[in-house]
Amino acid sequence: MSGQISLRGVESRVALSVIGATMLLGAGTGVADPVSPAGWTSNIQLGFPLPEGVYFIDTAYYMKRSGSTLAPGLKEIDGIVNIPTVAWSTPATVLGGRLEFIGFAAQAGVGINPGSVDGSSSWHRDFYNPALLGGLVWDLGDGWSVGEFVGGFAPVDTDIGNNLGLGGNFWTFANVFGVAYNKDGWSLSANLIYLNSGDDLDTGVNVQPDTVDVDFAAVKHINKSEIGLVGSASADVSDALRNNWGDKEFSQFSLGGLVGHSFGSVTAEIFATRSLVANNQVGGGKDTRLWTRILIPLSAQ
Repeated sequence: MSGQISLRGVESRVALSVIGATMLLGAGTGVADPVSPAGWTSNIQLGFPLPEGVYFIDTAYYMKRSGSTLAPGLKEIDGIVNIPTVAWSTPATVLGGRLEFIGFAAQAGVGINPGSVDGSSSWHRDFYNPALLGGLVWDLGDGWSVGEFVGGFAPVDTDIGNNLGLGGNFWTFANVFGVAYNKDGWSLSANLIYLNSGDDLDTGVNVQPDTVDVDFAAVKHINKSEIGLVGSASADVSDALRNNWGDKEFSQFSLGGLVGHSFGSVTAEIFATRSLVANNQVGGGKDTRLWTRILIPLSAQ
């Protein structure tokens, strides 16, 4: 990038960012995605008790939205999201369940009309709301297990939150219920995520609706490899500034495939998903997402 940026160029970029945000938030498709990015826990078995230890999981995806259903003035929206996560399965048990903690802080980069030569292109990069969850996970026997986590997302006063509706300057309570089945080389899992967001700390306005998300996976393990189906479903379940309840509430259903392989103790996965249903997503349109994930036990029993 050139070090010579004129004042006019800076003013133009700021104006385009404001225009892009106005299109996203005011053109009838200005509903935010869930604070927890939809689909990111697919095949992360929050209902399965991890062996005692500390684990690092990094999930990243590239997202593209394009097509005739985008908001006026929008041709394409690209996004890159990275979600580094640390999970700690403690030695403690409570009520027969393993005590575990999960912390993560997603970063996102969003491009509006990338590569456009008509002056409508802009780029936004910042942090989502970081989260900390704690919970109990029970082994029920015969391959079945369940987990219950509670916690919250801390506020972030950032560009993508204030202008693009991705996270924001508010606290969010999270309740996560996971169920898993692991037997005969099969791993089936679903995570139900409920998010309840408070008011924006600057304006006192409730901008983020409560949401429900279900991330799921059905995976077959063959020796050290795995192949399967992954997906997610999400929906707004309350009124807020961003969804004008009864008119512009967000909902989506995505489906795709996964392949993975274990290299010693390290597991790597690649999966792709496509929105089959998408109502009032940011900017409109449907998503194509390409995901990567790596799981590394930092210290495990």
